[in-house]
Amino acid sequence: MNVAVGVVSPNAAWVLPRRFVDQLRSEFPQHLFVDAWDREALRRVLVDADAAFAAFVDADLVPSLTALRWVQAPAVGVGHILSPELVASPIVLTSARGVRARAIAEHVLGLTLALARQIHTAIRHQVRHEWALDEIEASGAIKTLQGGRMGIVGLGAIGAEVAGIARAFGMRVSGIRKRFDQPPPRGVDEVLPPERLPDLLATCDVVVLSAPLTRETLHLIGDDALRFVKPGALLINIGRGQLVDDAAVIRALRDGRLGGAALDVFTHEPLDPSSPYWDLPNVIVTPHSSGAMEDYWSPLVRLFADNLRRFEAGEPLVNVVDKAAGY
Repeated sequence: MNVAVGVVSPNAAWVLPRRFVDQLRSEFPQHLFVDAWDREALRRVLVDADAAFAAFVDADLVPSLTALRWVQAPAVGVGHILSPELVASPIVLTSARGVRARAIAEHVLGLTLALARQIHTAIRHQVRHEWALDEIEASGAIKTLQGGRMGIVGLGAIGAEVAGIARAFGMRVSGIRKRFDQPPPRGVDEVLPPERLPDLLATCDVVVLSAPLTRETLHLIGDDALRFVKPGALLINIGRGQLVDDAAVIRALRDGRLGGAALDVFTHEPLDPSSPYWDLPNVIVTPHSSGAMEDYWSPLVRLFADNLRRFEAGEPLVNVVDKAAGY
């Protein structure tokens, strides 16, 4: 079987180290692994592949991929792969759902604590060598998490992990998910359907966006939704940048409807140097690094290897994407 390996990216941090390709060749000597290290090379090797471990499958290439039966994506977000051509094709797509969930959940709670305790403000004053005790403690912006309510929009692997940690801090947790009638994840007090988003926004001190980007979630947090937000609430986005309408969120941060925001994902990345987000005093910007781990690649490659064994044995794959739903 021909297996294409092209986990490539303009960001060096998201490029599969070469030693893992050698590891796969050693582990699966019965297969031919053809590696690609840029997007054009990946396009070439996909044409003859039966399976692929790949970051991209360009839409215009899909009609020529007659041998390709399965693609393992290296991330949980697969919207950039799910072209109409791929959705209509018989190619099975699997994601890396769950691999980074704990790391992202810890990032969410770290950002929540930083905003609640005004640590970002203290750091800004530290850079200027200013002792800001009165400004910080008398600001009225300091919050404690215990007894507060967190709302999580998207209760997949990441959202469920966030809920468990938030509960340990004494927070009550509400969640939004499409399949709201399923049993709630551990630590979640109530699960609401998507149409109840205004109710969640009105009651939550912290709102975490961990939903996939679909037609239904595009600009989910915009002017209409922000009319309902609890005054001074904190917004954390580790889902997708386009879940928020940037102009609307910036207005809400400036007029106080939102007390603060911590944003790890953006509509356009890298974030433009002219973006107001950089300079707003109640915003923390992180560079799409919420999923960073000491070693992301080993568990990801193990997931691919497990799915490859399942694929060759004709068994169900792990993390199959519902191509119609988009996740």
